[in-house]
Amino acid sequence: MVEPLDPYGARLEFAKLARRLREAAGFTPGRAEAEMISTIGGYASVLSKVETAQIAPKTAHVTWMLTRYQPSADDAGRLVELADQAAGRAQPVAAGVQSREYLARERRATVIWMIYNEIPGLLQTFDFAFATLAKSPLVDLNDVEALARDREQRGERIFRPDGPEVSIVLGEAALDRMDGGPDIAARQIERLRDIAELERVRFRIIPGSAGAVTGLSNPFTLLHTEPDEWLAFVGHIARNDYIKRDVSRFRLVFDDAWEAAADSGVSEERTRAILEARIADLRQR
Repeated sequence: MVEPLDPYGARLEFAKLARRLREAAGFTPGRAEAEMISTIGGYASVLSKVETAQIAPKTAHVTWMLTRYQPSADDAGRLVELADQAAGRAQPVAAGVQSREYLARERRATVIWMIYNEIPGLLQTFDFAFATLAKSPLVDLNDVEALARDREQRGERIFRPDGPEVSIVLGEAALDRMDGGPDIAARQIERLRDIAELERVRFRIIPGSAGAVTGLSNPFTLLHTEPDEWLAFVGHIARNDYIKRDVSRFRLVFDDAWEAAADSGVSEERTRAILEARIADLRQR
């Protein structure tokens, strides 16, 4: 089942299709933009902004592309459909959730890498998220339920048999940082175990004995979308940062953390055993 696109998601898809059609028609970016402006008006960089999803396409842009690029009937229909969807008004997102761009990219991701020293929202159950958010001085109590539900639903979209390839590194301290009591904690760690058992997921826990690990003190999520776009998300109290260009440092830090777990004797199999032991301990309380 294909999930309907949010207007921002449609804008991203339109941008990707528009670039492909331009290249197939033999237009360089400069030539296409010059011809578009001379035909329908506009300003320098307008095509660039459409092709990078910075602005939504207008009807005149679509009409010009259909005329000059001469796409197939299927591609033409898809271009028009995406433009219509991109022109809609995006649904409001729950307060405190990442930007619309991040959420759209998360839904389209083919690869996700995560490293955290606490259980990130994408891995949380509703009850655990609720207990955690309710304690935050930055979250209005009226928003807690919506935010917790949003975290759970986002995780369900990602962690499925046909979902993206996900690699997770979690500091062992995260398993000690539990809110809501033993029962909620047990269900949360059961959720981690179930995620770790998915075929498309790699999951390692870094024990405290590993010492300092750069990624655990600088947590982040890396998203990859086709054809070859990476986005790093780093959350802060004051703001969220999104790095779209050179993410090589993030990949290096993640690889270092992944190997740090192995060097400490924690394989993916050992990670599942650690989670099972934590569940058993919590169920006995």
